[in-house]
This record gives sequence, C-alpha cells and structure tokens, in this order.
Amino acid sequence: MTLAEQIYEEAKNMPEIEQRQILDFLLFLKQRDQQVLEREMDELIAENMEALKVLAQ
Repeated sequence: MTLAEQIYEEAKNMPEIEQRQILDFLLFLKQRDQQVLEREMDELIAENMEALKVLAQ
C-alpha cells in the first residue's frame, strides 16, 4: 500500500472536521514549500544579478 493510500485509509473514517484539518495541513505544507522555493529563487537571482545582466546583452 502506498503512503497516499495509507493516509486515505486513515482519513476516510474520521469525522469531516478532522478530514478538513488534514487537508488544511497539507495545503499549509504545500504553501510553505512554495514560499521557500520562491525565497531561494529570489536569493539566487539577487546573488547572480550582474552575471544575468551580462548574459542579457
């Protein structure tokens, strides 16, 4: 059984409020990961701005 199937099996018998909490937590983790990625990309761009300007010419 895959991890996703295990999560589904555990969650399907929970009350809807708890299922919503699980979904909210998953969405929170996804949003946090996206913010980390965006911050890292911004830092990478800032650190390499001069090289990017040269390459753009």
